[in-house]
Amino acid sequence: MKQLLIIALAVTGLSIAHAQDSSVKPSVAAPSTGVDAGKPSKEQRKAMHEELKDERNAVESACVEEAKAANCGDKIVGKGLLKCIHQHKKASADFKISDSCKEAMKNLKSERHKIKK
Repeated sequence: MKQLLIIALAVTGLSIAHAQDSSVKPSVAAPSTGVDAGKPSKEQRKAMHEELKDERNAVESACVEEAKAANCGDKIVGKGLLKCIHQHKKASADFKISDSCKEAMKNLKSERHKIKK
């Protein structure tokens, strides 16, 4: 009788342990997309792109003189203009970037930083 009781308890214990293990198994469902996954929606990405577009245009208009002096040609923000200006600044000790251009670059950088967060 004791052996039967011990076997019954062992089987019951195993079935309880198995039931607990099955509830801990990870889900095989596909990960969710969109806002739940921490990614912005299509509309949000479009709005962020428009905000950056405004900032890029501000940099291009504020830094037009620097672009001419650095001989950056037809480069635009996002396609080499800022890199060109900074390389010219490194190469030429007398090349100065205006305060308005610096401020526009700073604003663009902060907007990009906000979007990445």
